[in-house]
Amino acid sequence: MRFRVCLLAALAAALWLPSCQLVETKCDLECQDEWLDGIKFNDPCLDSASKCLVSERIPSPSDPDKDSLRIIIAVHGFTATSFEWGEFAAFASDTSPDYPQVRVSRVVLGGHGRDLDDFRSSTWEGWGKPILAEYDSLAKMGFKHISFACSSTGCALLMQYLSAGDFKKRPAPEWIFMIDPIVVPTAKILSLVDALGPILGNSPNKGDSIENQNWYVNRPEETLKQLYSLINVVKNRLEDGFRLPEGTQAMVRKSKHDNSADPVGALMIYKGMRESDGGHVDVQLVDSRLHVFTRLAARSSAPSSADSALQLTTFREMAERAAADPVRD
Repeated sequence: MRFRVCLLAALAAALWLPSCQLVETKCDLECQDEWLDGIKFNDPCLDSASKCLVSERIPSPSDPDKDSLRIIIAVHGFTATSFEWGEFAAFASDTSPDYPQVRVSRVVLGGHGRDLDDFRSSTWEGWGKPILAEYDSLAKMGFKHISFACSSTGCALLMQYLSAGDFKKRPAPEWIFMIDPIVVPTAKILSLVDALGPILGNSPNKGDSIENQNWYVNRPEETLKQLYSLINVVKNRLEDGFRLPEGTQAMVRKSKHDNSADPVGALMIYKGMRESDGGHVDVQLVDSRLHVFTRLAARSSAPSSADSALQLTTFREMAERAAADPVRD
């Protein structure tokens, strides 16, 4: 038995994400005080006073606002917070002279942005509830131009909703902007989570102090199982094939060298997620080694000039497409 445990641990260490450090003991609550996992830090967007959500920032939109504003609901990934889309929100701020019509609404996934116990007990179904809640609020308020921007697991959640027909009885979103969507994990060890869960669970993935306040440092076994379950659902839906709602367009940008999401997932999206008329969606691989290459803040190393240029190009492309007149008009 001891040999088997050691063998599994060695296998986990060999296959797990390079940035994840496996240890045998959990970090106690005291050393988690300065982490998102602890009790001091929560996602600031959970406070309604933050006005991260457009539904809270513009609670009584005028008729011109309903017709002209382009709302982009930004959805972060697994273990992350709304911080992941903070740079895009700043780029397309309410006072942006270049994109005066664009507004970014940053949601916090269910179970995320709080303490570790909330994260551990969450389900992937619960992760996605705030996405549709904000969409429904904006649609009920009368906004006519609503799109999504997502990263990593946020994209998997959106593809699950799109493939399950959740928008059949809702107004169709105009754009789905996907950044490094995860369909196939780069680290294949996630497929062994049922066997290796006790070893993988609560494996500290330490970043710098800002990262630790905006991403969970620990990844409990229960959440890894939820992630794997969601990915399998999406992968099966893509293999079966599905179409976007009429009038919805998609733009997918995927890093070529990604230590979290295998680029083969982009090919699966290209083949399996089609426009309403059966045409292919816009999928491109980009020259980056970053997962969620649009997030440069709080990286362990300074971004290169190429990273910064790619981020700016992608932000402009998203804002310009969202600001343009929709195809169904």
